[in-house]
Amino acid sequence: MPIPYNYYFNEDSQFFYFSTKNVIEYRIAFIQDETFSAVSGFEINNVFQIVIEKVTDEIERFDAKVSSTIQAIITAFFINSQNAMIYVCDDKDKKGIKRFNTFNRWYKNSGLKTAIIKKDNIITCFSNDQNFIIYSSLFISS
Repeated sequence: MPIPYNYYFNEDSQFFYFSTKNVIEYRIAFIQDETFSAVSGFEINNVFQIVIEKVTDEIERFDAKVSSTIQAIITAFFINSQNAMIYVCDDKDKKGIKRFNTFNRWYKNSGLKTAIIKKDNIITCFSNDQNFIIYSSLFISS
């Protein structure tokens, strides 16, 4: 895995930031997620949803250092072994499956399988005017 880009955490915005060699900026946040508490009726702490945003509009060519940087940030997040992480792949642009497959490939190649367990959940939603699929996963410390 390539050496990650330098990244920093901004206390005010609560985002991690990094820029690529092509001056593409990314920001990553871990936002408290109350879904499991709401559904179960029990207070379940330390569950966060990861948000990964490409801030710059330019199209990024494949850059392996982006995934290694995101992996480094996620690894740092799991230093607190009580943390759990959820991600939902946005499909508004019909690229949800590509994002989901990217996460699967990253996890498979990350070397973290012994420390972090990944459980996938793919949900097909039906409505009167259209159907859509939600691609999501839960990462928990093993």
